Amino acid sequence: MRVGVVGLGSVGSAVFKVMSQYHETVGYDVDGRGAIEDLLNTEANLVCVPTNAADTGELDMSAVDAVCNEFSRSRYQGIIVLKSTLHPGTMERLECHYTNLKLVYMPEFLREKDAEEWFQSPDRLVVSGATQYVSTALELFSWVPENILRLRMSHIEAEIAKLAHNAYIATKVTFTCEIERICEAENADPLRVMEVVWSDRRVRNPAHLTPGLGGFGGKCVPKDTRSLRQLDEKENDQSLLAFVLANGTKERVEERGHSNG
Repeated sequence: MRVGVVGLGSVGSAVFKVMSQYHETVGYDVDGRGAIEDLLNTEANLVCVPTNAADTGELDMSAVDAVCNEFSRSRYQGIIVLKSTLHPGTMERLECHYTNLKLVYMPEFLREKDAEEWFQSPDRLVVSGATQYVSTALELFSWVPENILRLRMSHIEAEIAKLAHNAYIATKVTFTCEIERICEAENADPLRVMEVVWSDRRVRNPAHLTPGLGGFGGKCVPKDTRSLRQLDEKENDQSLLAFVLANGTKERVEERGHSNG
């Protein structure tokens, strides 16, 4: 299959490298890499453009809109698979506005520092869209073993699920930092305490539950947590996400450490 990758940042570069192993793949980025005309002569395009959050916490969909507008204007006939993190409601809006496009959402869950490896070996494939478009999109990932879950759901469920995934990581990190703070006050070893937590059969994973690593940071976890928090119409200051954002970021944990020192 001839495939295009739109956006060659950390995610797009990983997608391009892996897709090139299985498909004839072309790439394009606004920084000058590739030619946008090459994207039009493909059966599918994977869109990996950035959607960095504004100060309000809402994700910026302008790059996604620009890509869809270009494909619509060019009367592109292939499948458009959006991999970028989307503000909930975006897919419905795009489908209403660009009725001539074949849109699918497949949010990406890779880890930035091991992006290529994680894209190559996903824990699951999450997908939403019309049945005929989804089938074609899943064909792009035919190398993924059959025992890996293919989770098909509505657009809004997939959009929220992507944000919830990173917000949960932020929550685990924040919980660990809180336990570490309590242990330090009581002269206890937080590593011994948290080992009890992650060795339970219902947990079984020390990821994000290991003391001494600081608060959560990076490009995606903070912005996705803020975006999910912003989506909450209640804007309750007592909500779990409000606590996580106020206490679990790298900056906040470092600040607290300096004040205690």
